[in-house]
Amino acid sequence: MAGKIATSLKGKVDAAWSHLTRQVQGMEAHLERADGPGEWTTREVLCHLLLPTGANLEATMKSFAERNLPLIEIEPGKTHVTDERRKMSLKQLMDGLDGQRRQVCAYIDSLPDEDLQARKARIPLFKAFMGTDEIPLGHYVGAMFDYHWNDHASQLAKIRQAAGLPAA
Repeated sequence: MAGKIATSLKGKVDAAWSHLTRQVQGMEAHLERADGPGEWTTREVLCHLLLPTGANLEATMKSFAERNLPLIEIEPGKTHVTDERRKMSLKQLMDGLDGQRRQVCAYIDSLPDEDLQARKARIPLFKAFMGTDEIPLGHYVGAMFDYHWNDHASQLAKIRQAAGLPAA
């Protein structure tokens, strides 16, 4: 049975997923649309959230440790659009994101709350807004969905508006 922290994290993951899926409804014809010049397109936002090709989110989460913290370098601003992803439909992109979401939920469900707090990684990108680069696994998962996915879902809302679609 999931502990309080895992249950809370799954709530954040599910809320971010709901926000994201609402924003992409009806966007199949607008995958190459941005909300303004120089802004990311719908496809670029979704590919960014999919992480780089070959990235293994479960392996990343499993690398968090109590000692000898692994270093996780995150490159902000990369869209991760590949030739293969350029051909993907909205459904295929969302299926990939749903797979990531399910993988995260299954993994955090398998851990006691103590592990979600005690297991950490060094993530230099987080130092600017969290005050430290030693990030507990639970905070990493929370930031990834509660902040990152929700932020990009809001970006998709702007694209919806630019495309003339109703607010989701």
